Amino acid sequence: MGRNDVENSPVIGTEDEISLTDLFRNIWRQRGLVLAITAAMAALVLVYHLGKASFAVPSRVDYPVALTFINEKGTYPNGSVFSPRDLIAPAVIKRLLADHSDITVPSDVLLEALSVRYSNPVMDSAEQKLAALLANAKTPEEIRTAAQTTLTEMRDKTRSFLTVSLDLSEAGLAIPQGEKLVAGLVTAWADLSLTRGLGNVDIDRPVSAFAVQPAMNLIDMYDGASKYLDSLKRAVSQLAQQAGSSSLIIDGRTLEDIQRDIDALDVTDIGPLREFAYSNSADLASSDPAIKVRLFARQRLLNLEHERLSKLIVSYDAALSQLSQSARGLSKGQGLGGTSGDVQLDQSLLESMLSLGNKLGDVEMRQELFERRTKATEDMLSLEKELAILNGSATNQYGELDSEEILQAALPGITEGLNRLQQQIDAFFVAYRDQSLQSNGRLYVADSAPQVRGGHVQFASRIGLHLALGVVLGGMLGVLIALVRAAMVTSRSRG
Repeated sequence: MGRNDVENSPVIGTEDEISLTDLFRNIWRQRGLVLAITAAMAALVLVYHLGKASFAVPSRVDYPVALTFINEKGTYPNGSVFSPRDLIAPAVIKRLLADHSDITVPSDVLLEALSVRYSNPVMDSAEQKLAALLANAKTPEEIRTAAQTTLTEMRDKTRSFLTVSLDLSEAGLAIPQGEKLVAGLVTAWADLSLTRGLGNVDIDRPVSAFAVQPAMNLIDMYDGASKYLDSLKRAVSQLAQQAGSSSLIIDGRTLEDIQRDIDALDVTDIGPLREFAYSNSADLASSDPAIKVRLFARQRLLNLEHERLSKLIVSYDAALSQLSQSARGLSKGQGLGGTSGDVQLDQSLLESMLSLGNKLGDVEMRQELFERRTKATEDMLSLEKELAILNGSATNQYGELDSEEILQAALPGITEGLNRLQQQIDAFFVAYRDQSLQSNGRLYVADSAPQVRGGHVQFASRIGLHLALGVVLGGMLGVLIALVRAAMVTSRSRG
């Protein structure tokens, strides 16, 4: 380069140097402008996507509840058959409208808008997978059988879970009214069920007083007293198993006190005197020859029942032994045969599931057989006690005592004791029913508050990316405008 070129080249003076500090200071002073432009760009992106979005109005209110009384038979506590349609029966809707005067929808319209179905959100996904497995034509037969069994068991377990649904558009109600209506509907059903006695426990108990007939012989009288006492004992035992019954106190007495009185009457009065009557049946038969015939027939029937129970226990033992051998064979690793590779499932996992299902089934069966065997053994022990009493009736073990006079004299006190216990037990049943009427929570528990379904806003799938780009571009544009504006102000100040 020549000397003249160097002299003619432009020289940047100190006043034309770019200062980054001044640059950032100018941007910071105009940060409001930068943020405003960035926000404007983000707003434009949102407006664009709102124009493209799809909106859906809420159309349904769901109210999931769990029934606390459903058993394997699907009945109310009093034994009546339960149906999900009971919750939307005309009588329930009528009760609902009477309790909520602010709801002016006609009952026939509500009946069409309401529906009830069995449901369990926890098991819904598992049921769908099993149903898809069954729908696949390439699923092997053994897997199909196991899946069908599991699906049936799962659906049986969901019988205690219900979802009440209300179609808002068909009922013509707003969301708050719909939520209030479905909750009030379940409450009305529970109140009406308890009022009708459907919530009463299904327990057999004597409702009439014990009385002896003059035409009966003494042995029949004491047999009747023993059976009446047994029915009282069963009623107290079943009532004591109900939730909340242990807190009942009537006249300063609890169910445990009643149970002790029953045991005392059995041990001190009815039991010994009944055995005394059988032991002196020879003396009693002198005035009533029919007693001999009765004792012989009863002893024959008891012997036949003893033989039946003995065979039954032997069959239970054989079945339990067979199940134990099957369980040992299964634990050695018996698995499934080859399966089609078209089924996209983990074969080892399926084999484990089937093995576990078989083991659980065997455990349940063994438990049921063991319970039946225990019941049969208890019945046999009771039967042998009766046979021992009858076998002792041939000899007089009480000397010259007047058995008929003793037995007749004890009957009024036994009758009075039985009737007093019957009245006390009846008072406990009435108190327990009143306690149940005060709270309908014993029939159901709400899984959650009413849930609105169907309302949503559907945006484009890339709204996040577009919004981020809009913010970045808006920020860059804001910075650029801020710099241009600062440059123009500086230029004017110099001019």
